[in-house]
Amino acid sequence: MKNSIFLVIVFAFGTFTGCKSDSTTPSKAATFIGDTQPFGNDSIRSWVKTDDNGTPTSLGVTFKESALASLEKDSMMMTMLMLPSSGSGKAMPFDHIQVDWAPMGDPAPTFYNVPYLDIHCFNVSMNEMMAVKEGHDTFTVSSKYIPKDYMSMGDAEAQMGVHWFDSLSGEYHGTAFNHTLMYGFYHGDMYFVEPMVTKSDFDNKQNFSIDIKQPQFFKTSGYYPAKYSLTYDASAKTYSLSLDNLIKH
Repeated sequence: MKNSIFLVIVFAFGTFTGCKSDSTTPSKAATFIGDTQPFGNDSIRSWVKTDDNGTPTSLGVTFKESALASLEKDSMMMTMLMLPSSGSGKAMPFDHIQVDWAPMGDPAPTFYNVPYLDIHCFNVSMNEMMAVKEGHDTFTVSSKYIPKDYMSMGDAEAQMGVHWFDSLSGEYHGTAFNHTLMYGFYHGDMYFVEPMVTKSDFDNKQNFSIDIKQPQFFKTSGYYPAKYSLTYDASAKTYSLSLDNLIKH
């Protein structure tokens, strides 16, 4: 009998205090892992981060310091990573990431002939990317979709597109190349956003976050990055290269 009275009292108290309970929605902040692929003597993984509201804020790749150090010194390597299919939200235009390791750099322009790693973050499907043909792209990109100060490199690279570079970037004005950001277009549409970072920046364990120049308009609506970043985690001995501060356009 005493137990029954106790239960009634507890229920009544709970009902009363329930009127004052906190109705805050649980946070949806999370990191969603996409593909994991072999990379050097270890692996590399793609990911997307979301904020408390579940809105995508960053996307990129993470790999161990030892994995980078073990990459081949005389041959280029390409790794394809799909982004996670859940958690990122359909509003984000990015589909997959192509990681390129260039131990000899590029022969032209000559200031890119140093070891570097880049990530092409494609906002088209794998099939659309694979259909890109090498050579002159006869389609014109409207100026309203071209970021300020960016210029075309000319012909399209197969399975990529036409690279557009920042004409005010330091390497075009006598400063040694260390990192930069390129846009890619094909048939008048934006196909990728590409941070390029030299191996020396990785080796020196640089940490930076740099503003990305924006076009006046994006043809396809979605969340686009305002910054690109390189982060070294000393405790985990990992590097992360990412597009950050995603903003709805």
